[in-house]
Amino acid sequence: MAYDRVNSPSHQIIQADDDDLEALSFSHPSAAQASSSSAGVAAAGPSTAPGSGSQLNGGLSGKIGSGPTPGSTSRTGWGGVTIETRYTGESTLDEPVSATIMRDLRSIYAKLLQVVYPPKGGGSNELLRDWDLWGPLVICLSLAIILSVDAPTTQAMPVFSLVISLITIGSVVLTINCKLLGGKVSFFQSLCVLGYALAPILLASVISLLVHNLFVRIPISLACWAWSVWASMNFFNGTQLPETRIWLAVYPLCLFFFVLAWMIMIQ
Repeated sequence: MAYDRVNSPSHQIIQADDDDLEALSFSHPSAAQASSSSAGVAAAGPSTAPGSGSQLNGGLSGKIGSGPTPGSTSRTGWGGVTIETRYTGESTLDEPVSATIMRDLRSIYAKLLQVVYPPKGGGSNELLRDWDLWGPLVICLSLAIILSVDAPTTQAMPVFSLVISLITIGSVVLTINCKLLGGKVSFFQSLCVLGYALAPILLASVISLLVHNLFVRIPISLACWAWSVWASMNFFNGTQLPETRIWLAVYPLCLFFFVLAWMIMIQ
């Protein structure tokens, strides 16, 4: 089986958010402030001289009292680390709990649709920048519960613990592997995408729980395994991995999903 980079349109590939590689700056705050202030003085020297025409005739300009626009971002520095804040355009302090839950459920559904089928999800590259781990947590727990229920009584708890540990450790290892190979990927965004990519595997486990037939389990599990790999590859295609290192990222990804699919087939 060969894996080649698919030259898909940009709206069908989930772009990775590499802000954690650019925004994190662990330089000394005083040194950074000193360099920025010296650069600002050097750049503004001619224009801020006394008696300049821009100061006498220009007056004051700006948007005093205007709030941030929806979708705008602001970056602030604290302790040498740059923190990015995105304004969603709505206040959530006074809304009822039911509205908060429904908004989170709609967000989880939109991200799930974007991962498992990017063309249907609208191809929004900004959707997964606001990552969450609630959806992947629900999918992981559901898969572990279904596999433990389908297992023998004496193996229920070991299977549950094994699935949780396998998904957690495997997702972290795949993310670190991609970053070490030179991919521009946000750590938590990668965990979010890998968690949502488990949805086809969860669907295969539900069908296998209802249909105890090996000739049904094997093709469904393999089809859902291929679906999960395809969904994850749509994300890793946006991490700008070098061509020579694609195999080093694809092989552990396929192995990770195949282990879970194999657990479904042998139950």
